[in-house]
Amino acid sequence: MPRIAAAFAVALAIGPARAADPEIKFEKYKLPNGLTVILSEDHRLPQVAVDVWYHVGAANQVPARSGFAHLFEHMMFSGSKHVQPGPFKVLEAVGATGVNGTTNFDRTNYFEVVPSAELPSALWLESDRMGYLLDTLDEQKLKIQRDVVSNEKRQNYDNRPYGSSQLRLCDLLFPKPHPYFECVIGDISEIQAASTADLRSFFRQFYGPNNASLAIVGDFDSKTVKELVEKYFGPIPRGPEVKLPEIPQPEIPGRITEKVEDKLAEVPRLILAWRGVRQFTDDEAAGDVLAEILGSGRTSRLYKALVFDRQLASSVSAGDETLGLGGWFQITVTAARGHEIPELTPVVQQIIDDVRKNGVTPEELERAKRNLIANRLRTVERIGGFGGKADLLNMYETFLGDPGYLPRDLARYRAVTPEASKAFANKYLIDDKRIELDVVPMAKKTAEASR
Repeated sequence: MPRIAAAFAVALAIGPARAADPEIKFEKYKLPNGLTVILSEDHRLPQVAVDVWYHVGAANQVPARSGFAHLFEHMMFSGSKHVQPGPFKVLEAVGATGVNGTTNFDRTNYFEVVPSAELPSALWLESDRMGYLLDTLDEQKLKIQRDVVSNEKRQNYDNRPYGSSQLRLCDLLFPKPHPYFECVIGDISEIQAASTADLRSFFRQFYGPNNASLAIVGDFDSKTVKELVEKYFGPIPRGPEVKLPEIPQPEIPGRITEKVEDKLAEVPRLILAWRGVRQFTDDEAAGDVLAEILGSGRTSRLYKALVFDRQLASSVSAGDETLGLGGWFQITVTAARGHEIPELTPVVQQIIDDVRKNGVTPEELERAKRNLIANRLRTVERIGGFGGKADLLNMYETFLGDPGYLPRDLARYRAVTPEASKAFANKYLIDDKRIELDVVPMAKKTAEASR
């Protein structure tokens, strides 16, 4: 056999070589006031991403004060002492892109990408709303943002098909007094009742530099940036020490089945949920892989059985939601027109039973792992924005204290075996400890009366 042919045959036998994982070079340090700073130079484009994470979310809310972290996400865009009328105008003027902020159960982030020459402007802006927001907080600004949040809840939950069912699921998984009750959006009556004194107290407690991390990624010189960070953030005084909440997630006491009438839904939807795991704990990777196998894409088991083969459903999904204080595993199946939930449930049950008994195939497992790893690696391609490299560094820092966790993160997904996914299904997807929401269209007359 010729040498080239022999080498080709050996390559086929071994399989394709895996490309080396990207290496994110970074430097991490702290200012005397406690602000964590992460610098990662990337000179591919003349841009810099600025990404600030505050370790505050729904986990930090207390009874009768829900939704404050999300409300403050909006307040932080309402202008600070030296940034008027607000950051959008300033960032638009310097050519920023990807400007936004988000709040989830455990953190709030703010981010933008600016031309390299405008990095000082972005750092000045972020430092001003960290250090000088309360200087301009008044009743009028609070009223505007309370109304914005109220409108957002109406748009995303009250007036969106199936929106109310996800809120109900939150409350069943995390009943009061757990802080995840009411999800992240909060109770609008409590938000409307919030006073400027309430907001000032919340800001002082959670938005100090010692409860935040600043990631800067892109085309910059580290020495110059360190001087800028010290100039803008150094004078901000340290805030109170923030103790991370340690609140156990309640067990699901039994099999909970509820019928939810939805005035905007046109077809039924089945939602199944089980108590899951916290993020970055041992079983998380196996749960993520199993969710991918069950409900992600046209090759998933649920799609093939319910949409392609039987044509009982129009869409399916599965997700392993892992958070700081708990988590859940969710399967969602939306019926095709003319079909009802009693047709969907036995098929879903059969698939779960099969996974618990027989596990998953090596082919399913490898495809799922490749998809999950590829999705994580795609974040490294972009320096900033939601889910970009700066956001990734900040996520690892906020929850693990290690911005360089990426290689170990990828390794834990590569290590998932068929046996691990099967074990996850048997350990967590328990029939008599699950929530089932049967979401059905509300009767027409009742729906019209409720509008």
